[in-house]
Amino acid sequence: MRASTNIRILLAIVMAQIGSLNFVFAQEKEYTELKQALAFPDKVTRLNLSGLNMESLPQEISLFKNLRYLNLRNNHFKIFPEELSKLQNLKVLDVGENLFSSLPQSLSSFESLEELFIDNERNLDFENSLEVIAAIPKLRILHLENNREFPTNFSLQKLQNVNSVFVNKSMLRYVPKEIYLMENLKFIDFQNNPIKKIHMSIYHVTYGVKIR
Repeated sequence: MRASTNIRILLAIVMAQIGSLNFVFAQEKEYTELKQALAFPDKVTRLNLSGLNMESLPQEISLFKNLRYLNLRNNHFKIFPEELSKLQNLKVLDVGENLFSSLPQSLSSFESLEELFIDNERNLDFENSLEVIAAIPKLRILHLENNREFPTNFSLQKLQNVNSVFVNKSMLRYVPKEIYLMENLKFIDFQNNPIKKIHMSIYHVTYGVKIR
C-alpha cells in the first residue's frame, strides 16, 4: 500500500513537471491563428499573422499585452494600425510587404521595440518616415531592404541609436557619407546595390563600420 502511494506521488510530481514544461513551451509558441491565440492572450508572446490579406486589425489585438514578436508581413495594410501602439512590450515588429505611404508618430512611442522590418514598401515616403523611425527610443536593428523609392537626399544620420541597418536591393548608387557620424552603427548591409566597390572598401577601412 505504501509502495502504491509512493508511485502515485511520484507520478503526480512527474505530471506537474510536464505541465510546467508545457506552460513554458506555450509561452514560446508562435501562434498563426488569431482565434487560437485569443483563447489565452496573456500567454502569447509570438504572433504571426503574415500573408492573410488583412487590411485592418481587430480591436482584440490590444489584448496581447505580453506580445514580444508580431509579424504582419505581406498583407494589404495601407494605414499603419494604430492599435499596435497599445502593445508596449513588443521587441520585434515585422510590417514589411504592405502598402504604407507613411508611418504615424505613434510608432515612436514603442518604448521596447528593438527591431523593425519595414522592407519591400514601394509606396512609403522615406524622408518623413525616417523621422518617425529615428524617434523609437530602443530601436537597434532596421530592415529597409528592397525599397526602391529612396529619395536622392536619403540620409541615415538621423538613425543615431541604430547599430545595424539593412538596405540591400534598394538601388542605392553610393555609400551615404554620414555613416561615419553614426556613433552606434556597427553593421550595414549594402548587398545587391549598384555601388562601386571602391566606395565600399574606402568606408569600410576609414570608418570601421562593417559593410556587406
